[in-house]
Amino acid sequence: MNGGRVLITGGSGSGAASASAELYDPAGRAFVATGSMVEARAAHTATLLGNGQVLIAGEGSKTLTGAELYDPVAGIFATTGLMTAARVWHTATLLTSGKVLVAGGTDDETVFPALRNR
Repeated sequence: MNGGRVLITGGSGSGAASASAELYDPAGRAFVATGSMVEARAAHTATLLGNGQVLIAGEGSKTLTGAELYDPVAGIFATTGLMTAARVWHTATLLTSGKVLVAGGTDDETVFPALRNR
């Protein structure tokens, strides 16, 4: 992210997904809270976009298709479109076109088989 900061989102430490988010500033060696995600998430992806926003996609507490955007200027998350397939443990890659390719993973958070083409 801008200024070398690192966005850390979600996860699960006690079995339940978290909506928490914080920024790590390597220059100051400090963690600072920022706005919470709209949905609690674990096993999701976070992709830095060209405009400085971060796309959060995948496994959430309510849906495996949900996505949201983090605005580092405002420090808030907002929902965005749904993926066409539910995903967890997938990859997300920023393409030169500015689009994000989301691939692989599984559509069942309790098993590990690869997601098949639909």
